[in-house]
Amino acid sequence: MISVLAGMLAIGLASAQILAQHPEVPLRVSICDIKAHPENFLHKLVEFTAIASHGFEDSMVEDSHCSWPGGGPGVWMEYGGKRSTATMYCCGVSAKPDRNDTLIIDRILLDLVDNDTFREFDKRLHPKRSKKRPSDTVRATLRGRIFARYEGIGGTKQNPGWRGYGHMGCCMLFVVTQVVSVEPARP
Repeated sequence: MISVLAGMLAIGLASAQILAQHPEVPLRVSICDIKAHPENFLHKLVEFTAIASHGFEDSMVEDSHCSWPGGGPGVWMEYGGKRSTATMYCCGVSAKPDRNDTLIIDRILLDLVDNDTFREFDKRLHPKRSKKRPSDTVRATLRGRIFARYEGIGGTKQNPGWRGYGHMGCCMLFVVTQVVSVEPARP
């Protein structure tokens, strides 16, 4: 009886190990890598360090070390989960800090790790003071997913590039699912 129970326990543990999912490991890249070959990163979990900015019609992640080839579009930033960057931009999208449901894009559920590090990042992008400059910026290491469509301006065939999201469909989209770290504010 004991050997039968031990055998069943061993089979149960082996089955549990097979069924256990390993967490997805993000690709450590740079914005420069993504800009150079966006098609290699679509829907993939990526992690990079960049400057995030937020202001009127501005919610971007950038790296001053690389510009877009041929002056192409930027990388628009949005938060996953039920949070939003609350960015005012074109075409009926209102600036709200939250949404009713978890963000889903291309049938991918995009949760957000809403912890102290995220809240510090968000607080620095949305300071509670009168705006003296057009956008606020934060240097941070971010984890999330890339989305884009290869299309022309406004969904046409004119001047095709990787875009489809953000202000007037200007940009690729980076959905923040975790803020890994935030660099200290400059005095």
